[in-house]
Amino acid sequence: MYNKPITSFVTAICLLGAGLAQAANMAFMMDQAMSRFNEQDAEFFNAASAKALAAKDGAHIRWSNPASGAFGTVTPYPDPQKNPACREIHIENVAENVKSAGYYRFCKRGDGSWQPVMPSRQ
Repeated sequence: MYNKPITSFVTAICLLGAGLAQAANMAFMMDQAMSRFNEQDAEFFNAASAKALAAKDGAHIRWSNPASGAFGTVTPYPDPQKNPACREIHIENVAENVKSAGYYRFCKRGDGSWQPVMPSRQ
């Protein structure tokens, strides 16, 4: 019962450049729409997130999976802590009739990958 949400969540976070330890630190997201993603939902979401992290501030990056009905938007903003290596993204997702939204902070590592940091707002 819990394998699908955990696998989707770990896949989503890892594809954004985080390690498994960071994913464990973000277990608070388990009741979110993301926890209901199937593998294809996670792929669409990850592609939108990567695009958003490279997009200009305020750009609404939309994603959807017609096969599952899951969809969402990812919108990047400047880092509220004014670190030029970091960005805040607003994520809104809907999957299996569960809607969730939140602001999440990501910082760029030396290798160019993005690492999630605990949310700056809730």
